[in-house]
Formats: sequence, C-alpha cells, structure tokens
Amino acid sequence: MNENNFNAIPKYEYEKISDISIQDLKEMGVKAVGIDIDNTTAYDSSFTVLSGVRSWIKNVQEAGFKVIIITNTYSLRAKHFSRKMGHIPYIAMARKPLTKNFFVAAKKLGVDVSELAMIGDQLFTDIQGANAAGAVSVLVHYAKPEVLFGSRFRRLRERERNYLKNKGYIRKKWGTKANDRENKNLK
Repeated sequence: MNENNFNAIPKYEYEKISDISIQDLKEMGVKAVGIDIDNTTAYDSSFTVLSGVRSWIKNVQEAGFKVIIITNTYSLRAKHFSRKMGHIPYIAMARKPLTKNFFVAAKKLGVDVSELAMIGDQLFTDIQGANAAGAVSVLVHYAKPEVLFGSRFRRLRERERNYLKNKGYIRKKWGTKANDRENKNLK
C-alpha cells in the first residue's frame, strides 16, 4: 500500500462498542458489522467478553444486522469468542490491515464491503484496513492498556496519537461521528 492510499482516520468514533446504537448503524448505511476481539469486545489477551457486548450483539442482530468477528488472533481463541457471543461467524488470523478478509467477511454475510462497518480499537489494523477495503471504519477506545507485549503496544498507541496529530485530526467527544465539522476533509 503506498502512502497515497494510507488512511487510518476513522469515519466514526465511540468510547466503547455498546455506545453504538441501532440508529447509528442505520445512519452509517450498513447492513453488517465486523467486530474485533482484543480491547473491542474483550480485554486484551483475556477470554472474557466485556460487559454489555453480548446484549449489544443480540440487539444488533434482532434489528436485522449481520455480525462477524474479524480478528488477527488465532483460530482457537476466535472460536471461543464466537461461542461466547452467540456462535457468530468469525475470521481468525485476518492479517488486518490487509483487505482480503474484509471482502471475505462481506461475502460470507451476503453484503457489499461498503455495507460493512468494521469496529475496532487500532488505527493501523482495524481502521486502516477497513478504509482501504471500502468498509465503514469505526474506532472505539481501547478497553484498557494492553498487558501482553505492553511496551510494544505503548509504542503503537503513541504512533497512533502522533499520526492523528500530524493529520490534524481533532478528537471528538465520545459518541460522535469522527468526521463531523473539523475532520470531514481528512484523508
């Protein structure tokens, strides 16, 4: 991916996944939702689903949206979370930000990739990959600082902050569209 195609600016931004309402998803124009695991639906490196996530998924599905896990974690762990979240489909070892598995997920769910919202906590995997594929990118604040490989992730989070600052991105109040007003022309 060359620098001209590199875009890790989220289209939408929320504090946590359960803050995203059915109405928000409708306004995004999506029919399906891809969700990350670590620090989006579960604490980093844990096997515990975050509070409110199961009921959020159930409500989203009952409203007619399809849900799939798209994660860079290994298959056994992804399968564990699939079961805990209601046996939703999953793609493990997705290699985000590579775009291939965003298209695979959309095809599995019977939607166009532009109708898929990817919800995740990392700019350079979840958001960059979603943007490159043409999906709707949704950033959520990480649930808590990463424990496993902590120093690596601290450097990553610093790179993310610097990237946003250098792009002139103004962090919005949680629960707002990331590209409202000041940020709408960022690429």
